[in-house]
Amino acid sequence: MSRVYNLKDAGVMLEDVGKEVRAAASRGLLAAAHRTVAHIVGSIIPSLPHPPVDRGIYRAAWRAKKDGDGAVVENLAPHAGFIEYGVRAGSVKQGRAMIDALTEWVKRKGIGGRTVTSAGGKTRHVKASDAEARGIAWAIAKSMQKRGIFGPKGLRVLEKAGKMIPTFIDQEVAREMKAIGR
Repeated sequence: MSRVYNLKDAGVMLEDVGKEVRAAASRGLLAAAHRTVAHIVGSIIPSLPHPPVDRGIYRAAWRAKKDGDGAVVENLAPHAGFIEYGVRAGSVKQGRAMIDALTEWVKRKGIGGRTVTSAGGKTRHVKASDAEARGIAWAIAKSMQKRGIFGPKGLRVLEKAGKMIPTFIDQEVAREMKAIGR
């Protein structure tokens, strides 16, 4: 938007330009935050050796939102902190709710069971029984008590994304400044 200012209106012009530049920078920061979320979901999580994806709750909970003149990238999943920073072995408490949740996870992942060969030579996989799945869940819980969850330091997904954030900010703010002619 072009506007002509008189010399006596220099203060007003500087104020208008400042507002315009601040708004463009704010839009650029929000765009960079959205690119960071896309980078986390599309590149970082899939590249992990054991991605924390069961039903996709953690992956789907990444958000970018405006915060004043800036932007924030956050994960709204209740278990995000445990994935991000890990859980020490001494903090893992085995209980019925944990075993039930792990049993359901074992069933969803198809862990356990056995391969059966028919008389005709065809093989098929028979899923684990409820008791077998519960036993596997119990063994996993015992392992978590000894080693912790997600290693000693967690997966640090946002920290890994942090390496690209300055590039995203530079590109997006520059694009917004170019759009307003600055």
